[in-house]
Formats: sequence, structure tokens, C-alpha cells
Amino acid sequence: MRMSKISLSLLAALFVGFVVLPSQLVFSQETDQPHPEARPAGDALQVTLGRDSPNLGGNVFRDAFLSFTLNNATGITTGKLTADISFPSTEGIAFERAELTPEVEASGATLEIEVAEGEDDVNRVKITISGSGGLPDGIIANLVFKVIKEFTFEEVGTDEHLITLDNSVSAWATDEKEITDVMGEPGGIDLAYAPVVFACLFYMH
Repeated sequence: MRMSKISLSLLAALFVGFVVLPSQLVFSQETDQPHPEARPAGDALQVTLGRDSPNLGGNVFRDAFLSFTLNNATGITTGKLTADISFPSTEGIAFERAELTPEVEASGATLEIEVAEGEDDVNRVKITISGSGGLPDGIIANLVFKVIKEFTFEEVGTDEHLITLDNSVSAWATDEKEITDVMGEPGGIDLAYAPVVFACLFYMH
């Protein structure tokens, strides 16, 4: 009787090994195969507008601040770029101002702004930044927009109410040759009401 138990145990172990081993071999073969490489990011100069939610809750709005970020993957030193930012004039926002970051301003870069409002129901802001020594990667300027309309809760609610700002960009190298691989990423202003959160005094002490 004892011998039959041992034989059964041995047969069970062999059966498990027979089932598991091929699957392990297949897994090993799969993992040994070279994985397809991820597609490399495009070697483009990318200028991105940020996104802000200026509503603090209730009916109180503050200004919306959007970062203007340069990410240069071309390897070409950027001497000048122009961004044509546009949005519908009926959206209840207006351009206020733009400022270079302190580091970019200290490098001697200059900023030019052209504003055209209400043409074909579209507001346009043309931002031109030039730097003879080249513009660095990272945030190079900050744009400020004002909320000029009093929105009701029924209009915007608490979910996303995003106003998109289109961003068409052109750029030139320090030798004044145009950079052809340029991408402008749009920005956004979310006007949905932020729910007011009341903190419990018990947890504040």
C-alpha cells in the first residue's frame, strides 16, 4: 500500500512537470525574443502652451496663467520663434499680457506682441521671441489671460469646460534659416467651477 502511494506521488510529479515545463520553455522563448523598439519621438522643435483653471470656486475668477514651453529635439539652436495663438472671441476670455522668464530675459532675448481682436469672431495673439544667443529649452515665457464674462453655474458646471487656444508656430535658427520641423501644441483654460471644500476644524489642529 505504501509503495502504491509513492508511485502515485511520483506519477503526479511527472505529470505536473510535463505540463509546466513546456509553458516555461515557451515563456522563456518569448522573453528572449527582442522586443520591437518604441518609435522614437519626432526630432521636432515643439512649443507648448500650458493649461490653467482660473476658477477658485463660487463666482470668483482670477487670471489664467499659461506657460510657454520650448522643447527642442532638432539639435538646431533656435534664434527666433513666432506663435500665432487664436481662440473664439465669444469664449469670454481676453489676452492680458506676456512676459519672458527672468533667465531668458537676462540672456538678452526680446519679446514682441501683436493683438488682433474680433476679426472673423476670432481673437489672435502673435508672440515673437528672439535671442541672438539661442533660446533655451524649458519655460521661456508666461502668458496671462483674463476672464471677462461672468459665467453661471449652468453654463460651465463643475466638470471640464475647456476653452482651447490654438497655437501655430514658426521658428528660425540663429543663422536665420527657417526650422521646418516645428510643432505647436495648443493650450487650454478650464472655466468649470471648482467645488468649494471645507476643512474640518478637528483635523486642522
